[in-house]
Amino acid sequence: MSYHQLTAAGRGAIEVLLLEQYTVSEIARKLGVHGATISREIKMRGTPMGYFADIAQAHYERMRLRCKKRKKLDDSHLQKHVSERLSWGWSPEQIAGRLKRDGSPWYVCKETIYQFLYMDSWAREEALYQYLRYGRKKRRKQTGRSVHCSKIPNRVSIHDRPTIVTERTVFGHCEADSVLYTKKRAINTINDLATGMVWFTKLDQKTADDTAKALTTRILTEGLQTITVDNGTEFMNHERVTQVTRVPVFFADAYCSNQRGANENVNMLLRGYLPKRADIEELTQDELDDIAEELNNRPRKRFGYRTPNEMYQCLLQSKGESTVAVGTGI
Repeated sequence: MSYHQLTAAGRGAIEVLLLEQYTVSEIARKLGVHGATISREIKMRGTPMGYFADIAQAHYERMRLRCKKRKKLDDSHLQKHVSERLSWGWSPEQIAGRLKRDGSPWYVCKETIYQFLYMDSWAREEALYQYLRYGRKKRRKQTGRSVHCSKIPNRVSIHDRPTIVTERTVFGHCEADSVLYTKKRAINTINDLATGMVWFTKLDQKTADDTAKALTTRILTEGLQTITVDNGTEFMNHERVTQVTRVPVFFADAYCSNQRGANENVNMLLRGYLPKRADIEELTQDELDDIAEELNNRPRKRFGYRTPNEMYQCLLQSKGESTVAVGTGI
């Protein structure tokens, strides 16, 4: 039997049938509704003197006037929590995931947060959408960028990488790329596959020499074990990097950015702080390190909403400092 709303006529029938000593089940069968509907109606709208249709109908109409759709994120404390973490650069998915992981009674899904940002009048007035990765007033489908192939001497294919790299269980197996800005300045980005940690290095120019120097310094400082890159000309000096650091450099297939998906995502995260047309001439390395540290303290979905720094600590605890604690990237 299905559930249905009772009408005024139905309430009149309930009153008459109750006077005739019909049971709740019998009344439900006669009206073609579920027994719980009748039971709930009598319990909610009955009086100490009995059930009266006109009183029940009047109560129903008053309740209907008070009914309204519950607003998304109408709790002021939750609004403050969401707004604050948006200002930290967290995405709605990361905010929702962390609330769930922490067992917060405020838990809402990411779609609720997006609807709050784009549909709530207060959120739009405060322009909270500007804290999203691209700061768009309207939601848009994301698209990737193409990868250009270049002739790099003695490149080692990604298919020759050790299998442990794809397992993502050991610190130091990384991906790298260069993000280009105005006046041909660039930022070298590196991300660790096991922990999600990121490092950024400012380049005066997107050249092979500057990129090789940045990679060499970062590998030796952080104790990295392998690097996977795309086919950009800035990686032409990969053999020099390997010669100095003894760390192999592997190249993804042409037009296969999905083979370096984690790094592509890191580049988009960096664009959230430094948009494509930003002038980074006055940007210092300390400021860039601050951005990296903020990302390293941002929860990630693939880690169960742990942060990269927390994942690094997990590796330290599970495998011992002697085998994992390399570099100074915490």
